[in-house]
Amino acid sequence: MSEEEVKELRSKIFYGLALSDWRMLKEKSSRNETIVTKTDGKVVELSARSAFRRLFGDSKEFPKIY
Repeated sequence: MSEEEVKELRSKIFYGLALSDWRMLKEKSSRNETIVTKTDGKVVELSARSAFRRLFGDSKEFPKIY
């Protein structure tokens, strides 16, 4: 694989991971559920709604920044 092909593949993988996070948070926030994540070396439980708003604002569509 060339360097350019590696960059393109890496970009597609990161995009897919970000999209799946967005979908999961959107779905969980609509059901008022929580998520478990690691913050500052500690495992914490957060509201999916607050995590979604912190990361994506009130976005109805996946942001095109990736």
